[in-house]
Amino acid sequence: MEPSSDDRSAVEIQRLREALNLAPEQVDISALVPIFVPGAFCALGNWPGPYSLLRAKDLGLTWSVVLPNQTMRYVDRRLEEHWDSRGIQWKTLALKNLSDITMKIGTHEFRREDGTIYAVAMMHADGIGPSRLLLRDRLASLFPEGYKVAMPEMSCGLAHSNRISEPEMAKIQDTVNHCYKNGIRPLVPGIYSPEELFEAVR
Repeated sequence: MEPSSDDRSAVEIQRLREALNLAPEQVDISALVPIFVPGAFCALGNWPGPYSLLRAKDLGLTWSVVLPNQTMRYVDRRLEEHWDSRGIQWKTLALKNLSDITMKIGTHEFRREDGTIYAVAMMHADGIGPSRLLLRDRLASLFPEGYKVAMPEMSCGLAHSNRISEPEMAKIQDTVNHCYKNGIRPLVPGIYSPEELFEAVR
């Protein structure tokens, strides 16, 4: 018999509690990754750890340690201070970790009749698909003509070529709208340039 959703939720909550109880030196930094969150999480200044508000309206960036079964521990000030005190360039390491675990930039491809890719969706099993939008070198190689990005849901990111037809763009926009309106954890509804994922000037 499969466990009920209530049983699974209880297990996940227990895992989160156990992770929060870990001392900083017990946290597996090789599982550290950057993660996008709604800007409202950070806008009031009461987020419990490091974050950056981005140029894209209503979007923030923070960091998390990925745990089994799509659970995670957000980086808090205690972890940040521990790594900083040891001279660990943990933000750089987080991006490297993300690259290392990303065998393929997209999980779904949008192709033309001639087989060329005009867009990819990122719905990876680890639940942090949108984070792959930070792997700019890979996306630039895939779309040398330039590209735009979207992250309508916290587990769904998209990137599409700048060289795109109206029907192709309509399909991408419909996908973004559907994911934002129907997703379990909506993020932002817009389509952005890669530069809008940089930290905002304060």
